[in-house]
Amino acid sequence: MKKSLFRPADILELSAVYILCFSLNFAFDYVKTIDLDSYILKSYFRPFLEYQLLIVILFTFIVVVFHYQMLCRKKAEVFCRILVGDTAFHITIRYAMDCLLVLMFVYLLSTLVNVYWNFNLISNLHLVAIFITYILISAWQVRKYENF
Repeated sequence: MKKSLFRPADILELSAVYILCFSLNFAFDYVKTIDLDSYILKSYFRPFLEYQLLIVILFTFIVVVFHYQMLCRKKAEVFCRILVGDTAFHITIRYAMDCLLVLMFVYLLSTLVNVYWNFNLISNLHLVAIFITYILISAWQVRKYENF
Protein backbone atom coordinates (compact mmCIF):
# COMPACT_ATOMS: atom_id res chain seq x y z
CA MET A 1 0.00 0.00 0.00
CA LYS A 2 2.95 2.23 -0.66
CA LYS A 3 1.27 4.33 -3.35
CA SER A 4 -2.20 4.03 -1.88
CA LEU A 5 -4.50 6.96 -1.24
CA PHE A 6 -5.26 5.40 2.12
CA ARG A 7 -3.36 6.18 5.27
CA PRO A 8 -3.49 3.77 8.24
CA ALA A 9 -6.09 5.99 9.91
CA ASP A 10 -8.25 5.87 6.77
CA ILE A 11 -8.05 2.09 6.68
CA LEU A 12 -9.08 1.88 10.33
CA GLU A 13 -11.99 4.27 9.79
CA LEU A 14 -13.19 2.38 6.74
CA SER A 15 -12.85 -0.95 8.54
CA ALA A 16 -14.76 0.40 11.54
CA VAL A 17 -17.62 1.61 9.36
CA TYR A 18 -17.81 -1.74 7.54
CA ILE A 19 -17.65 -3.62 10.84
CA LEU A 20 -20.47 -1.46 12.21
CA CYS A 21 -22.68 -2.28 9.22
CA PHE A 22 -21.92 -6.02 9.27
CA SER A 23 -22.31 -6.21 13.05
CA LEU A 24 -25.70 -4.52 12.84
CA ASN A 25 -26.75 -7.19 10.38
CA PHE A 26 -25.33 -9.84 12.73
CA ALA A 27 -27.25 -8.35 15.66
CA PHE A 28 -30.52 -8.57 13.74
CA ASP A 29 -29.82 -12.21 12.91
CA TYR A 30 -29.02 -12.89 16.55
CA VAL A 31 -32.23 -11.29 17.78
CA LYS A 32 -34.19 -13.42 15.30
CA THR A 33 -32.69 -16.63 16.63
CA ILE A 34 -32.91 -16.11 20.37
CA ASP A 35 -35.91 -17.46 22.17
CA LEU A 36 -37.40 -14.56 24.06
CA ASP A 37 -39.62 -15.54 26.97
CA SER A 38 -40.31 -12.01 28.02
CA TYR A 39 -43.23 -10.22 26.42
CA ILE A 40 -41.57 -6.86 27.03
CA LEU A 41 -38.44 -7.86 25.09
CA LYS A 42 -40.50 -9.32 22.25
CA SER A 43 -42.53 -6.15 21.96
CA TYR A 44 -39.34 -4.06 22.10
CA PHE A 45 -37.53 -5.95 19.33
CA ARG A 46 -40.52 -6.51 17.02
CA PRO A 47 -40.45 -3.05 15.34
CA PHE A 48 -36.71 -3.34 14.75
CA LEU A 49 -37.11 -6.71 13.10
CA GLU A 50 -39.99 -5.50 10.97
CA TYR A 51 -37.85 -2.67 9.61
CA GLN A 52 -34.57 -4.59 9.46
CA LEU A 53 -34.07 -4.05 5.75
CA LEU A 54 -34.73 -0.33 6.04
CA ILE A 55 -32.34 0.04 8.98
CA VAL A 56 -29.57 -1.91 7.23
CA ILE A 57 -30.02 0.15 4.06
CA LEU A 58 -29.77 3.31 6.16
CA PHE A 59 -26.47 2.14 7.60
CA THR A 60 -25.16 1.20 4.16
CA PHE A 61 -26.07 4.72 3.09
CA ILE A 62 -23.92 5.99 5.98
CA VAL A 63 -21.03 3.91 4.65
CA VAL A 64 -21.57 5.33 1.16
CA VAL A 65 -21.52 8.87 2.57
CA PHE A 66 -18.30 8.05 4.41
CA HIS A 67 -16.74 6.77 1.18
CA TYR A 68 -17.77 9.93 -0.62
CA GLN A 69 -16.37 12.20 2.09
CA MET A 70 -13.12 10.27 2.15
CA LEU A 71 -12.82 10.57 -1.60
CA CYS A 72 -13.51 14.31 -1.46
CA ARG A 73 -10.74 14.71 1.11
CA LYS A 74 -8.35 13.01 -1.31
CA LYS A 75 -9.19 15.28 -4.25
CA ALA A 76 -6.07 17.42 -3.96
CA GLU A 77 -3.86 14.39 -3.40
CA VAL A 78 -5.13 12.74 -6.58
CA PHE A 79 -4.46 15.90 -8.56
CA CYS A 80 -0.95 16.21 -7.11
CA ARG A 81 -0.16 12.59 -7.92
CA ILE A 82 -1.22 13.16 -11.50
CA LEU A 83 1.01 16.24 -11.64
CA VAL A 84 4.07 14.26 -10.55
CA GLY A 85 3.54 11.60 -13.20
CA ASP A 86 1.10 9.02 -11.88
CA THR A 87 -1.78 8.18 -14.17
CA ALA A 88 -5.44 8.50 -13.26
CA PHE A 89 -5.98 4.91 -14.37
CA HIS A 90 -3.40 3.54 -11.91
CA ILE A 91 -4.72 5.73 -9.08
CA THR A 92 -8.24 4.51 -9.79
CA ILE A 93 -7.21 0.85 -9.83
CA ARG A 94 -5.22 1.19 -6.57
CA TYR A 95 -8.15 2.98 -4.90
CA ALA A 96 -10.63 0.29 -5.95
CA MET A 97 -8.28 -2.54 -4.95
CA ASP A 98 -7.60 -1.01 -1.54
CA CYS A 99 -11.32 -0.50 -0.86
CA LEU A 100 -12.08 -4.04 -1.98
CA LEU A 101 -9.25 -5.42 0.16
CA VAL A 102 -10.61 -3.75 3.29
CA LEU A 103 -14.15 -4.86 2.42
CA MET A 104 -13.13 -8.47 1.84
CA PHE A 105 -11.17 -8.59 5.09
CA VAL A 106 -14.18 -7.37 7.08
CA TYR A 107 -16.50 -9.66 5.12
CA LEU A 108 -14.33 -12.68 5.90
CA LEU A 109 -14.36 -11.80 9.60
CA SER A 110 -18.12 -11.42 9.47
CA THR A 111 -18.48 -14.72 7.62
CA LEU A 112 -16.39 -16.51 10.22
CA VAL A 113 -18.59 -15.15 13.01
CA ASN A 114 -21.78 -16.04 11.13
CA VAL A 115 -20.54 -19.57 10.41
CA TYR A 116 -19.56 -20.01 14.05
CA TRP A 117 -23.05 -18.98 15.17
CA ASN A 118 -24.78 -20.84 12.29
CA PHE A 119 -26.43 -17.71 10.92
CA ASN A 120 -27.54 -16.93 7.40
CA LEU A 121 -24.80 -15.68 5.07
CA ILE A 122 -27.11 -14.32 2.37
CA SER A 123 -27.74 -11.00 4.11
CA ASN A 124 -24.00 -10.35 4.24
CA LEU A 125 -23.71 -11.11 0.54
CA HIS A 126 -26.30 -8.44 -0.15
CA LEU A 127 -24.23 -5.94 1.80
CA VAL A 128 -21.07 -6.92 -0.06
CA ALA A 129 -22.83 -6.51 -3.40
CA ILE A 130 -24.03 -3.03 -2.43
CA PHE A 131 -20.57 -2.01 -1.23
CA ILE A 132 -18.79 -3.39 -4.30
CA THR A 133 -21.18 -1.51 -6.55
CA TYR A 134 -20.49 1.72 -4.74
CA ILE A 135 -16.72 1.12 -4.71
CA LEU A 136 -16.80 0.76 -8.49
CA ILE A 137 -18.89 3.92 -8.83
CA SER A 138 -16.56 5.85 -6.52
CA ALA A 139 -13.52 4.56 -8.40
CA TRP A 140 -15.03 6.12 -11.50
CA GLN A 141 -15.33 9.37 -9.53
CA VAL A 142 -11.55 9.36 -8.88
CA ARG A 143 -11.00 9.95 -12.58
CA LYS A 144 -13.01 13.17 -12.37
CA TYR A 145 -10.35 14.65 -10.09
CA GLU A 146 -7.83 14.47 -12.92
CA ASN A 147 -8.68 18.06 -13.90
CA PHE A 148 -9.03 19.52 -10.41
